Amino acid sequence: MLLKNISVDCVIFGFDGERLNVLLWQADPQLLLKVVRENEDYEQVRILYESHPSLLTDYTWGLIGAHVPYETGLDEFAQDITSGSTGLRNVYLRQFQTFGDCNRVAYYRVITVGYYALINPRYHDLQMSPLTRKMMWFDIDHLPRLCFDHEKIIISALNHLRESVKYHPVGFHLLPEKFTLTELQTMYEVILGEKLDIRNFRKKIQKMDFLLESGEKQVNVPHRAARLYKFDKDKYELLVKEGLTFRI
Repeated sequence: MLLKNISVDCVIFGFDGERLNVLLWQADPQLLLKVVRENEDYEQVRILYESHPSLLTDYTWGLIGAHVPYETGLDEFAQDITSGSTGLRNVYLRQFQTFGDCNRVAYYRVITVGYYALINPRYHDLQMSPLTRKMMWFDIDHLPRLCFDHEKIIISALNHLRESVKYHPVGFHLLPEKFTLTELQTMYEVILGEKLDIRNFRKKIQKMDFLLESGEKQVNVPHRAARLYKFDKDKYELLVKEGLTFRI
């Protein structure tokens, strides 16, 4: 049974090396309604689907989300949504805010719990769920028309991410396993929306001493190959216990 008044929406962020993107989708209305009719008391949830903007037009996109099943916890359901829509397991996922304005959904009172996930789309092949009609990455600065208050949810998720990356190494979830210092700095600049001084940034990062040189360099690049580094999670956790303060 679906909880008509509670939903989960996932803001899935991806860094492609140059831009921060968000993954949006359009569900297949016929398949979705077929599944709902087979598994729910359709009259109880009919208005949730027959009036949904992203199901009525090809021009409206939405965050990947759904109404919560009665028997499933919020964190578990958010993981299910993320895995089901991307084919990825064990991605970084964090609950960041609840949205409960009275008129955010015109035809029904719905409270939405927002989560954001971090992945690197260059190193993962997304696998769409059978209910997906379209799924695309959009530049965070050039979003399409969105349903309900999904733009507000995305902006809120971005603000939470900006604060988090300053004090916690969560940004490494957006990078490949091996990365250059330039890629690392670009990732922070894109998220924070500001340029960082190269010398100060590298001095600060290397002083914290949780990067490992991989012993490898870039290949097939039209410039001098840069060294590749890895984030040493075990070293970082040990340093935190010893009093390290992470700050970008």
